[in-house]
Amino acid sequence: MNQLDGANDFAHLPILLLSNGFERLLKMVICLDYLEREGSFPDSPGFRKKIKTHRVDHLLGRVIDAAKGWDYAERCVATRTDMDFLENDADLRRLVVLLAGYGESARYYNMNVIVGERNILDDPVQLFDSYCTDVFMRQPDWQERVSGDGIGEKIDEDIRHVNRHITELLQRFARALCRMFTLGKLGQAGQQLTGIISMFLLLRDEDLRQVQPRWFEPRESR
Repeated sequence: MNQLDGANDFAHLPILLLSNGFERLLKMVICLDYLEREGSFPDSPGFRKKIKTHRVDHLLGRVIDAAKGWDYAERCVATRTDMDFLENDADLRRLVVLLAGYGESARYYNMNVIVGERNILDDPVQLFDSYCTDVFMRQPDWQERVSGDGIGEKIDEDIRHVNRHITELLQRFARALCRMFTLGKLGQAGQQLTGIISMFLLLRDEDLRQVQPRWFEPRESR
């Protein structure tokens, strides 16, 4: 996402991959919650049918319901902040619905149009463009930025501004979900996965919007 600019604005694939990643993370929380409550992973067709979906918004609703069952918001300041963010942040909810649209229909939307099949959801690409425009127009000087000299540089700056905003929202979303592995009731199995999710688990507010947090340094090639 943060590599996009006026010359390369192909956001379709990054958003599709992000949708898939959050879908998997949410399903992990749901299955670990079931494991902790029932003592085994779900194997009933009814349960599998309930989570056999690409709708990130529906899966998030199930995770929030599970967290309420743990009294998660009462555990500490971080969990209370996370629950408020997951439940009440309008910007996140809009972005989650956007991810749901990509997960559910973006892969086949255009093909369905060609063959005359009915699409259940709106065109996710148009929804994404609309969202980006809305974020851009929140800037107090947005009208000045679409006219005058240096318009090409302004476009690149505006695309980076929008993408940083999306990056921060998604980082906060990922961090809120990953904290459930240590602060929620996901049992020993959840604790054992903390190494995999540590990049988001340890993410500090001052590291938000960065493509790569300061504390995360790649290993030097040997």
